[in-house]
Amino acid sequence: MATINATLNLASSDLTSSPLSLSKTMTMNKAGSCNGLELTSGLVTRKLTAVTEVDLIAGGAQNYGTPTVASADGTTTNSANKVYIKNTGSSSTDYVTIGLGTAAASDAIGGNHLNLGRLYGGDFLIMPAAFIATHGDITVQPSTAEETTVEYMLFFE
Repeated sequence: MATINATLNLASSDLTSSPLSLSKTMTMNKAGSCNGLELTSGLVTRKLTAVTEVDLIAGGAQNYGTPTVASADGTTTNSANKVYIKNTGSSSTDYVTIGLGTAAASDAIGGNHLNLGRLYGGDFLIMPAAFIATHGDITVQPSTAEETTVEYMLFFE
């Protein structure tokens, strides 16, 4: 049984009137269990050379084993899957936009795509991931056609 911990440390001497020092650790466990997540994609690197939005991770696809989806129709999940994504660049102006849903789908209310935000050079995120077949894709869209490298890793049941 694997044990995967993610730790976030925040520190600043001038953000507030008092110095800030915050450290949080999360153990990545299976849903409803004290047992750790056991499966991973391994660290994957993807080079992007256009400003086109692409599916970085296709939900419901047979990618690196199949992340657990609870319902037979692939529309709901009760698993504790996680994803790590990092823009490995160093630019303070170039970024990748992270989204959920099908690439090039509508961002309008009721559409099946949602922009989460931007990762500038060196930025990363760790978030829960449902990987639901109908709208669980994770998308990326670079802000520039210059080569942009994104790395990611899936942790799943």
